[in-house]
Amino acid sequence: MEKPISLTVTKFIRANRHKVYAAWVTPEIMDQWFCPQGLTIADSGSDARVGGDFHAVMKGDGQTHTVRGTYRELLPGEKLVFTHRWDEPEAVETLVTVDFAEHDGGTLVTLTHSKFRNEESRRGHEQGWQSTLDGLEKYFAKY
Repeated sequence: MEKPISLTVTKFIRANRHKVYAAWVTPEIMDQWFCPQGLTIADSGSDARVGGDFHAVMKGDGQTHTVRGTYRELLPGEKLVFTHRWDEPEAVETLVTVDFAEHDGGTLVTLTHSKFRNEESRRGHEQGWQSTLDGLEKYFAKY
């Protein structure tokens, strides 16, 4: 049996974990950080409830990338689980789990993304998530 392909990235955010959690499910806040550096959010939406959907439309370098998913688990300030699928041919649905833990006066965000089709996709998403979490850190650094 093949070993599932996944990645885990962490980032310390100097903010209360409930505020950090809210940044993941509030479109007005997502618009300010929920994409890799070099891209911007053109549109986003979030129906933050189990079975609710989210989407983010990212633009940059003359290209548009849209990701969609469905929330599977929401524990405010603690955990968020959602599916993740790009709007492109032959895209596969993957799963993202984000844990929020109090740490050193802020929040340790641990993101695990699983069910990748191959190692190349895992590597690309790892770079994307690291860059995206850098954007989350910059968002909270402004406040």
